[in-house]
Amino acid sequence: MKSFFEQFKERLTIYQLPTYSPDFNPIEKLWKNIKKDEIHLHYFPTFDSLKQKVEDALLHFANRQKDILGLFGHYEESKAA
Repeated sequence: MKSFFEQFKERLTIYQLPTYSPDFNPIEKLWKNIKKDEIHLHYFPTFDSLKQKVEDALLHFANRQKDILGLFGHYEESKAA
């Protein structure tokens, strides 16, 4: 990994996180948003219907970089662009 990071250091920003730190992991904020808005208190008759709803929710964010960055307030937009 160190050689990969070195090779792409102009394009990457590395954040050293504590061993278990879901509060600092940006994907956790996205999952929380999806759970809250898309699947919480909804009935899914099959596991496949749940998976489809989550996939649809993720596709909603596919080309919405600003919306995703808005979930991660402490990350700078310039670093993700």
